Amino acid sequence: MTERTGVLFSTRDDLELVARAETLGYESVWAAEGQGKTAFGKLERWATVTDEIGLATGIVNVFSRTPAATAQAIATLDAHSDGRAILGLGVAHPGVIEDFHGVEFDRPLARMAEYIRLVRRYLEGTPGGFDGEFFTPDRTAFWEAFDPVRADVPIYNAALGPGNVRLTGDLADGWLPNLYPLEQFETALGWLEDGAERGGRRLVDVDVAMYVLASVDDDPDRARRAAARHVATYFRDIPGFYDRVAVEAGFEAMLEAVNDAPSTDTAADAVDPAFLDMVAITGRPSKVRDRLDELRMVGVGLPIVRAPIGVDRTAVEAVLEAAAPQ
Repeated sequence: MTERTGVLFSTRDDLELVARAETLGYESVWAAEGQGKTAFGKLERWATVTDEIGLATGIVNVFSRTPAATAQAIATLDAHSDGRAILGLGVAHPGVIEDFHGVEFDRPLARMAEYIRLVRRYLEGTPGGFDGEFFTPDRTAFWEAFDPVRADVPIYNAALGPGNVRLTGDLADGWLPNLYPLEQFETALGWLEDGAERGGRRLVDVDVAMYVLASVDDDPDRARRAAARHVATYFRDIPGFYDRVAVEAGFEAMLEAVNDAPSTDTAADAVDPAFLDMVAITGRPSKVRDRLDELRMVGVGLPIVRAPIGVDRTAVEAVLEAAAPQ
């Protein structure tokens, strides 16, 4: 049986890499957007050079588009790709929501819960209105001229904290953690199971699709350096989100040093090697494959590999080849 493996190209929009991922047997390819190209725009392009691979937003936030707009976009992608769309959602963070979109970052978990419910109503064509806390549409169905290919497009939530992970277990089809220390993973699976039970489901009903930072290089020091710089960038550019998980894992002193550093390059020096080993795979290709097997053994149903921020195309290709499904 072929291993389930996905790949995140983040902000890259490279048709050759996407086509290569399909040839190598990857189950899905994921596109981020942040403050760059839209994920939906990239995925529409990617659909034109592929036939089977899943096409996933990884992620789009729940503040800058209405649930109707997101439902339209994912249903359109699903129609153009013959049913290959996957919707990865996230609350993002104030740096994107307030500073870039100019929208108040207010009550993210309540908004996420309502958002998932509403997107599903649109995809299902549920008639009538919806009286929510954030959205109150008078009708939640598309025009008759557009009938979605699937009413059950999979929805994943990029959750980190306990409340959001429980919400994921309750309402979403999959959980999409990022930079999550394995030492905290078992606890988080407990939260996910609590949420699943609240939604009348079991833990196995929720797909665990973890982003896996992979830095592949025959020079292990160079590989670790690229991964450490990636981790430092997340801590410094997205304060208050990834920090909490690291503190719970016992790395508060590391966080202070990373955030106090004068630059991202010097901050990379402050990333604790023990923490890096928890959240990243670095080194030669054989190490990547062994570590992915370990992740699958502890409950990661779909590892989604990604290369570090800022590396060149050759480094991305190395990750793609090393993690290819067997």
